[in-house]
Amino acid sequence: MEELEQRYINMLNIAGHGVWDWNAVTNEVFFSTQWKKMLGYEPDEIHNNVEEWSSRVHPDDFNQCINELAALFSGQIEHYRNEHRILCKDGTYRWILDQGSVVEKNAKGAPVRVVGTHTDIDDLRRALEEAKGH
Repeated sequence: MEELEQRYINMLNIAGHGVWDWNAVTNEVFFSTQWKKMLGYEPDEIHNNVEEWSSRVHPDDFNQCINELAALFSGQIEHYRNEHRILCKDGTYRWILDQGSVVEKNAKGAPVRVVGTHTDIDDLRRALEEAKGH
């Protein structure tokens, strides 16, 4: 199983996607090397907790992210898909497409494990904004 998971992560890395795997009970999160690299960090500079993500989300985008995650956790939506800005190591913000799904629930139906991808869409968003301006 671990070998299969590593193959999957490697394929996503090749495609340029970062991977996250969140234990919603403990708030521990596995962030792939590509996820960290996308933001300019070395593998040992990001710890395995959800605050590493939430503390970097742009303040103007934070409530939108939390509302979408709440909808996922309550079962209103099956798939989380959100575009938001996230703070990079160099102090700039980049646009990210963040997607995920609940893959494990407890006996009461509450999410236990949520997995997803993190895709850098900054160049695309900036090009679209520039095209709108002209």
